[in-house]
Order: sequence, then structure tokens, then C-alpha cells
Amino acid sequence: MNQTLVMCSPEGFAVNYEINPWMKQQIGHVASALAIHQWQMFFDQLSALTAISVMPASPAWPDLVFTANAGLPLPGEKKIILSNFRHPQRQGETAINRAWFETLGWECIDLPATTVFEGAGDALFDAEDRLWLGAGLRSNENTMHSISQHIATPIHRLALIDPRFYHLDTCFCPLPGGSALYLPESFDDASRSLLARYFGSGLIALTPAEGEMFCANAVCLKQVIFMNQATQRLREELDRLGFMIQEAPLAEFMKAGGSAKCLTLSLGKMECD
Repeated sequence: MNQTLVMCSPEGFAVNYEINPWMKQQIGHVASALAIHQWQMFFDQLSALTAISVMPASPAWPDLVFTANAGLPLPGEKKIILSNFRHPQRQGETAINRAWFETLGWECIDLPATTVFEGAGDALFDAEDRLWLGAGLRSNENTMHSISQHIATPIHRLALIDPRFYHLDTCFCPLPGGSALYLPESFDDASRSLLARYFGSGLIALTPAEGEMFCANAVCLKQVIFMNQATQRLREELDRLGFMIQEAPLAEFMKAGGSAKCLTLSLGKMECD
């Protein structure tokens, strides 16, 4: 079983500041023991299907647990484009991520200091190896050009317009086989049209309620999709496509604006059996 995911130990996770709408009125309200339990249950669910490498926590950086934001691993290479975080509250994570990946023998790529980029939270590969890049909230106007210097795959920019869905992985989830989940209200008209053009009938619109449940912030391992919570409607829709939803309750982490996908960084290629 090859290593495919990176997670970070949840000790030290907390909400100590507000840098997104989900954090409002949540400072000091994380139940640490419950968060650790939820993380461990999720880890156990995932590890039944794939190998996971665990980074150590750093209490000084409570959002380090959201490893999706560490950077963007390049397909087929032992290289990762490191993140340049927008907010000072997360900028110290970069040195920790660099040290950990370099210890494993990875080459770490730095982007220009003027480029804001928050890793696989805002950059998602689909089943056709296209890269979809979130823009407008956490990534800036330099991001697409900077990323394109290190990757040959086609890159498509998607404009995010709802501050609640500040990273692309909170409102968009490409799936094996060419389909994708998305929350239409999170994107501008041009981005919705672009997604419809490329995904066609495989584009599955989430309802606003499903968006707030973080149904798009999901991890797909072959035909199993892990998400915080799911509606019966969505279960039936994905069952029709051959997928099975497995719920992984992560309410404590949603207080910081993250869920299943945010807690994982994929080092492997999307697969479908």
C-alpha cells in the first residue's frame, strides 16, 4: 500500500483568531478532546483504504492540522510548491512544512514573495490532470502565472466570491471518472460556465445547505467519498455514479473553517476502479 495522504496530529488545534467567517465567535470554543477523537476516527477510516504519513503538531500554529494548505505536490515528481499564506497567523507554517518534506527527501519550491498561494486548498487536479485554481479570496493575481512556471498541465482559474468558501476545496471537489461536486453560489458566472463546459452532466450542484455542511470538502479514495455529513439527496446522486459516501463527523474542525479535505494532503493520483 503506497503512501498517498499526509495528515498532521491534532494536538494543539484550536481557534485562537479570526481569519475566515467560520471562526467568528469560536475563539476558545474548540473542545480539544473531542477534536482529537474526531481526527482519530477520520484517520482510522482513511487508513483502512490508504497509507497516511503523520506530521507532528506545533501548538504555536493551530491551523497546521489543515495539511491541504501545506503546498501543491507535483504529479509524478517528488516536488512540492510551498504555500505563501495571506494571513500572518498562518505564515509560520511554511518553515515547518518545508522542514518536514525535506526530511522525507522532497524538493521544496518557493514562489515569489508577492504571490499569495495556499496549496492544495486552492489548487485541485481533476481526473483529466487539469489543474483548477481558486482565485479572489486567498490567492492573488500573481498566483496562476507563478504556478505555471513549475507545471505543464493546463490550469483553469475559478473566481471565488463568497468569503465563507474562501478556498477552492471548500466548494469544489473533482471526482474520479470525470465528475465533480460544486457549490454554484461560490463562483462568479464565468467560472460556473467554465465548469459546465468541462464537466457537463458530470457536474453535481450542491444545495446551499449541503455547502454549509462542507459536502464539497471531501476526500475521495477510489469509490468511497469521505465527508463531514451528507444529505439523502446527495447520497442517491453519488450512488447513481457508483460512489459511496462515508460520513466523518468533524464539527470541531469546522469551527476553524475546515473539514475532511482540509485535513489531508494527497501525494497520489486520482484513481477509479
